[in-house]
Amino acid sequence: MSRFESGNVPYPDYDAADVDNFNRKVEFTDDVFIYGKLYTEIDAGDITFEDNQPFKSITINDNFFVSGFSTFIGPVDIDYLTVYQRHNVGAGGTVLVAISSTSDLDGQVGGRVGIGSTQPDARFQVGVGDTSFIVNDLGLVGIGTTQPDAKFQLGIGTQSLVISGVGTLGIGTTNPGGTFTVNNAGYGTLRADFDGSIRIARNIYDSAGSVGANANFMSRDELGIRWVSFTPVETEGVFLQNEGTFVPAVGAAQSFTVLNFSQRNSNGQGTDTLEATAQNPNSVTGVATIFVEDLWGHNGTGIDAAVYRLSRVGIRNSNPSFDLDVSGTVHATGAVDFDSSLNVDGGVTFNSVLDVDGTTVFNDLSDASNSSTGAVRIAGGLGVGKKLFVGGDTAILGQTESTSKDTGSLIVDGGVGVEKNINIGGAAVIAGRLDVDDQTESTSVTTGSAVIDGGLGLAGNLHSGGNGTFAGRLDVDDQTQSTDTSTGAAVIDGGVGILKNLNVGQNVKIEGNLELDAQLTDFFNSQGVGSGRTDYRLSSFNVSGVGVGVSWRPSGVQTKRTLWVSKNGRDSNSGLLEGDSKYTIAAAAAIAQEGDTIKVRSGVYIENNPIGLRTDVAITGEDLRLVTVVPTNTNRDVFHVRRGCLIENLSFAGATITTNHPRCGAVAFPPIQASVDAGLDFQAASGFTPLGPADEGKDGRWRSPYVRNCTNFMTGSIGMKINGDHANAAFTGTNNGGQDLKSMVCDSFTQYNEAGIGVSISNNGYAQLVSIFTIGCEIGIGVSSGGQCDLTNSNSSFGIKGLVADGFGDIEFTGITTNGPTDAQVDTIVTANTKDVDGNIRIPFDGQGVYFVLNMNDYDDTVSTDTISDPLQVIRSIEVLNGGNDGDYSVGAPPIITLNEGPLGPESILPEFSPNVSAAGTITSVDVLNSGRNFLPTQNLSAVISSGNATFKVNTDPILFTVSEATESAAVTGISTITFNEFIPYPIFNDTQVKMVRLSRIITSSHSFEYIGAGTDINTSNPFQGGKPIPENEVIAINGGQIPFTSTDQKGNFRIGDGLTIDQTTSTIRGRDFNRAIQAQLTPLILALR
Repeated sequence: MSRFESGNVPYPDYDAADVDNFNRKVEFTDDVFIYGKLYTEIDAGDITFEDNQPFKSITINDNFFVSGFSTFIGPVDIDYLTVYQRHNVGAGGTVLVAISSTSDLDGQVGGRVGIGSTQPDARFQVGVGDTSFIVNDLGLVGIGTTQPDAKFQLGIGTQSLVISGVGTLGIGTTNPGGTFTVNNAGYGTLRADFDGSIRIARNIYDSAGSVGANANFMSRDELGIRWVSFTPVETEGVFLQNEGTFVPAVGAAQSFTVLNFSQRNSNGQGTDTLEATAQNPNSVTGVATIFVEDLWGHNGTGIDAAVYRLSRVGIRNSNPSFDLDVSGTVHATGAVDFDSSLNVDGGVTFNSVLDVDGTTVFNDLSDASNSSTGAVRIAGGLGVGKKLFVGGDTAILGQTESTSKDTGSLIVDGGVGVEKNINIGGAAVIAGRLDVDDQTESTSVTTGSAVIDGGLGLAGNLHSGGNGTFAGRLDVDDQTQSTDTSTGAAVIDGGVGILKNLNVGQNVKIEGNLELDAQLTDFFNSQGVGSGRTDYRLSSFNVSGVGVGVSWRPSGVQTKRTLWVSKNGRDSNSGLLEGDSKYTIAAAAAIAQEGDTIKVRSGVYIENNPIGLRTDVAITGEDLRLVTVVPTNTNRDVFHVRRGCLIENLSFAGATITTNHPRCGAVAFPPIQASVDAGLDFQAASGFTPLGPADEGKDGRWRSPYVRNCTNFMTGSIGMKINGDHANAAFTGTNNGGQDLKSMVCDSFTQYNEAGIGVSISNNGYAQLVSIFTIGCEIGIGVSSGGQCDLTNSNSSFGIKGLVADGFGDIEFTGITTNGPTDAQVDTIVTANTKDVDGNIRIPFDGQGVYFVLNMNDYDDTVSTDTISDPLQVIRSIEVLNGGNDGDYSVGAPPIITLNEGPLGPESILPEFSPNVSAAGTITSVDVLNSGRNFLPTQNLSAVISSGNATFKVNTDPILFTVSEATESAAVTGISTITFNEFIPYPIFNDTQVKMVRLSRIITSSHSFEYIGAGTDINTSNPFQGGKPIPENEVIAINGGQIPFTSTDQKGNFRIGDGLTIDQTTSTIRGRDFNRAIQAQLTPLILALR
């Protein structure tokens, strides 16, 4: 082994126990890590890398050929560099790019150089767009434009300055001399064209190079413009302007010696009364014609000439709405003739006779209330020669009394026919017989053929052929006693109907049955029935000081620990007996004390929520499907539970299936004041209403609230909302060591809350969930910000996402390393001052997440000098925002996707991506082949594509090291040795701050998934209606969240985490972990067998 540039290398001792000898070809199918030196006798040309390979440093003494992209993070020294395709400086050429050849696939054009532009628009370009400097293939130079129109152009459009190919300067125009005819041969070459005003602060040089003298004039001769010392030749006459413009308006302005004034008929359309013109605009005659015209037109001449106007005319009105619009009075001494109708909005006064030959119509609808009101008022009498018809009521105000048929205010010589009622205010004397032919039956004192408001005096007998009804009192003064049905003061052969009370002064004997359609009133004036009273019974009593009699009382036996709620109850009842039950659960919760049970009978209960419960209060429904709770406040929780509460055997539902319940938790902890002030939660509206947090109570031990055998049908709601900020295990209100439980438990809680969340656990909350089934949920079980749960024997069907673990909680413990600097790839550290946020010495626990505050100055392989106080990052996914246009990309030659910059953390690894191109030529998704490692959280990452206009979003996850075990922290120093489940790839130095957090985590076994991702509407997401599952949505762990799981899907495929799948359809086993296990077992065997 003597071919190494640095000298001979001794052969290794192959007999040593830590040395392996490979004398045949060996193929490695996964990553190979070499932490020592690599000695090889192969030439550099024999090494081929098909994928990206990172190197810390490399020296090449001969040619180095690269067929793909190369990324250099640090400085590179190269004597000669030949680029046949494209040379980029910066990510994707963002600093400088030199393109050698044209590639239609990548959209690049050869022979171009760009500074600050990855795709230069011309042969040389600095910057992009309208802020660039550019030289195109024609040699045209542009500043502020990518498409110069002249040899030199600054800006665009009317804001431009150009120099044409013949040396003409243009300001405000890109085409100098192009808007008018230029005679360069006859008058000299045009050297400048200004589109706009010009300001000259000093002198103007004439064609002879003179700046002229004070008070000189400019005059043109054959050679150009010259300064002259005398006034330019004046033409005799005067110049005229019409509205500020010299006359004539075309050609050169003329001077005039004769002014001809001419009257012109405007024909009633004139608006300009004076107009100055030249007699001949094209030939100087010295005669100007000044036309004078009136605003009115006229026909004829002299005093009889008629004048007219063909537009509206206003008098005292500058905006007439009519042909003649007078805002004032009009006086006419002669006759006024109207050929059409006369519309008068005001009053009309006639001082003489009004003689109308035709019909006169008065359209006023004013009614008359006396002789001086009405639509027509006549001060004298009214003589009518023919019939008079009156459409409304008529009042005759005469006061003459009638003493006979020939006297009175109204005297009618003939008979009087009256179609309707007749009312007489005074006495009526009828000399003849009063015969009423009407057959109307009398049903009251105000109905019948004859109705008399006063009394009726009859000198003779009264005979009634029909029934008799007395609206007043019937008083029988006879004193005869009744001994049977045929004796007494009043004997009635038929039955007696009495609408109101019957009071009997002596005994009552009933020979037949007693049938009651109403209540019996007891001694205490109670009927024993009514709202909230059922199954009351009469009970006799004899109480001294009260009396003897019977009284109503509820059924049942009174207990001290049970409160009853039923649909027959009322909230004013005691609730202590079933017959004296409450009407609402809220009313029972308001009086329930610790240890009480609220028993709810069958029914639908409309409740004013949230309903707060005291510690150790239970609510038990009669049966799951028989008791339904419907909240009136759809955006608020239903029950606020505390330590030891139980809710069982009932269902939650909305007023309708379409009623949405955003942020409404069926069961939740009582919120704290900060959440209420922020508008995130609401205080209990009924029951036990104090705010949270819930605490362990006086017993000194936390007991989780328990939900059992319930169903949630509330659309858009949250079945269990477990917010750790709303629970505090310590009764004193301050958590301390060993009292971190903020939990709920459940058994058999079905979530059929479409588009809602089955269980939400956040802020270090915890739950143990057994037999919980989610159907059509947006998220089946979701944990965030340190929430955790154990999930057993459960199912997620349909909906959008199954299990979701997102992020981690706030910092729980901190410490300082004492065993640094460690080597890279160690899994153990030692910390001192291992304490919680309250300063208590604590022991890091299994599954806790850890990250370090890193000073980048401690690491030689990074250019960053920052102190990083948040976790380093890996690439989770590349999300496609815009897949490009159809045909932009090829399946056979997909584009290259990289990041705008590589990872800047220590011991970093570059990521690798593979885009998926559709048949239409667009990018549908991007596979992350390698997530990379150790991106700084301060890096602003974006995806860069080699061609096209597709855009992406880069999603990252934090790198957290999980605690496997830790030694008990020393009492004073808080020193603890922590072992992780992972190796730390970079050294950890002394006095490095360690932060410990609680991961959002779901641990589940035997979980069943069915059609997750198919949608939240059960009517369209089921497979019979074309619902399709999205397997990637079954388990989602992001931003540091973890989900260790085993599961079965709708095909029967069994998964053990993300690494191993048993496919029952194909009878195969696949997965990352399975492949690694096979390789680990077979590789030594293959090597041994050679």
